[in-house]
Order: sequence, then C-alpha cells, then structure tokens
Amino acid sequence: MKNLLKSMALLSMLSLFSCSKVIYTQQQVLDTYKTKESIIKKFGAPTEKLTGDTTEEWLYSYEGRNPNTEHVNSSSINVANFNIYERFIKFTIDKQGNVLNWQCVGVDFAERKKAPGKTVALIAGGVGLIAILAWIASNNIHFSTGTYY
Repeated sequence: MKNLLKSMALLSMLSLFSCSKVIYTQQQVLDTYKTKESIIKKFGAPTEKLTGDTTEEWLYSYEGRNPNTEHVNSSSINVANFNIYERFIKFTIDKQGNVLNWQCVGVDFAERKKAPGKTVALIAGGVGLIAILAWIASNNIHFSTGTYY
C-alpha cells in the first residue's frame, strides 16, 4: 500500500507538467536581435548600461521576474561595473547600433509550443496505471486475509 501511495504521488507530480515542444531554441531567439532598436522594442531600456570607447553593454536583470511576461524597463543606470545578478541577459552593441554578442544566465528565452494531446495522454496513462495498481492492491489485501470474493 505504501508503494501504491508513492506511485500515485509521483504520477500526480508528473501530471502537473504539461508536455511541450521547443519551436525556437534560446540561441535562435536571441540571435534575432541584431540592432539596438530591436532590443529596445522587445526589452525597453536596460537595467544597467556600461559605455566604452567602441562598444556599449546593456544588462537586463531578471531577478524576481519572469522572462515570458511583458516587463519593459523604463529607465536605466549608467555604471562603471555591472552589479552581480544570478539571472540576466547582457548585449554588447557597437557604436553603429549593431549587436556584437549576447550573454544569458539563468533565463530561458526558448519558445515552446504546448502539446495538449501529449499532456492528456500522460494524465490518462497515469490514471489508468493508478487504477490498475489500486485493483492489484485491493486484490492482494483480500487474498492475504483469506477472504475470497
């Protein structure tokens, strides 16, 4: 019976996660931002800006916020050194406004497509398995007591 409860708990946790398919990887998504204007259009003003002689670095902090929700910064701070963040994206931009590279840590920008059919199949399979395990467990209990139905 204890194993049955563990199995049911595991299947319940699995059903909380919906199935999805990656449409565009994080690299593919972030490589689409090629100019300063495209970055501003998507992300707004950076959290922090570091300006050099030939390049600018823009850092967007994602501490305490979800990258998949619209949250556009309205102002930025010019700094001599970036603050330390666990979740951020940083773009390096040349003086002509072209993105030279990007660095992303702790944030996932991959675009996914939900697969509701797979989620339903996962949940249905889990329910069926639980029903079978419950039936087996109930029959074992009856056989162990010596009572036959």
